[in-house]
Amino acid sequence: MAETSKIKNRCDVCGRVFPEGQGIVLTVDDEVVTLHSKRCAVKFLRAVIDKLDPTASKEAIKKVKKDFDEILRKRLLSTGKKI
Repeated sequence: MAETSKIKNRCDVCGRVFPEGQGIVLTVDDEVVTLHSKRCAVKFLRAVIDKLDPTASKEAIKKVKKDFDEILRKRLLSTGKKI
């Protein structure tokens, strides 16, 4: 019987080894970050935001908040009572 080779990833925050298809993989240009859980993802992303230039992170935060506000507004309009 042929043995299938399972690819394993290692979490860049805690070092835990986990199978491909699980966890979170972030790719920016040629930089790949593998994270095994949402807890490690939040920890990593908070550290990234802390390292960013404040003006750059402020603009990015404004844009992301605006995007989520728009999504939330559309969802609230679509779930409203229809008479």
